[in-house]
Amino acid sequence: MPCRAVVFDFDGTLADSMPFLQNIGVDIMMKHFDMSEEDASERYVSTTGLPYEHQIKMNFPDDPRNEAAIEEFEQLKIERIFEQDLFPDAIRVVKGLKEMGLDIFVSSSTFQPTIEEFFKRREIKGLFKSIVGYRPGFEKGIHHFNYIHDEFNVSFYDMVFVGDSLKDYERARGICDFVGLVGLFSEQDFREAGHSDHVIANLSELLDLLSSL
Repeated sequence: MPCRAVVFDFDGTLADSMPFLQNIGVDIMMKHFDMSEEDASERYVSTTGLPYEHQIKMNFPDDPRNEAAIEEFEQLKIERIFEQDLFPDAIRVVKGLKEMGLDIFVSSSTFQPTIEEFFKRREIKGLFKSIVGYRPGFEKGIHHFNYIHDEFNVSFYDMVFVGDSLKDYERARGICDFVGLVGLFSEQDFREAGHSDHVIANLSELLDLLSSL
């Protein structure tokens, strides 16, 4: 696994924000689509890693209630995302990777202005080569990877994507190397989804993993 650039997912990977997002995502599904918490949780988890807009439209195709649900989620997320903490080892790991000479990127399903503001408020935006957020038609996966490739001359062969969801793995598969981070999904979940390479239990393991390659 050659590596020149590490691309981090945000929610659940750098930031301990998945409990917050899952709570509001499930609550909104229950509220707008009149379903049980169990059903809503299953639908949310099965599509996590995607923008909530996509989660809703995949789970409820052509439902007239979709736009109201999406709007409520995004409003709640913007109101409270800045309260969410990074994982305790996130900054140390990012700094350690930079000391190894690697370029560090963020690739998020959060809207671009919001994700940039998150890091700006913590005065750590400068740790990253680029922070890449979501807009319709430009999302985590091939769009973001192509942007990093074109703008920063990083080949897919030298790119490693670190994410905590099965959708993160799906979006990296066949494009660049992927490291799965255990959290919402277990190592077994990643293996059953077809990921046969590296899975780590916490971000700190990434330093040893990449320094040994």
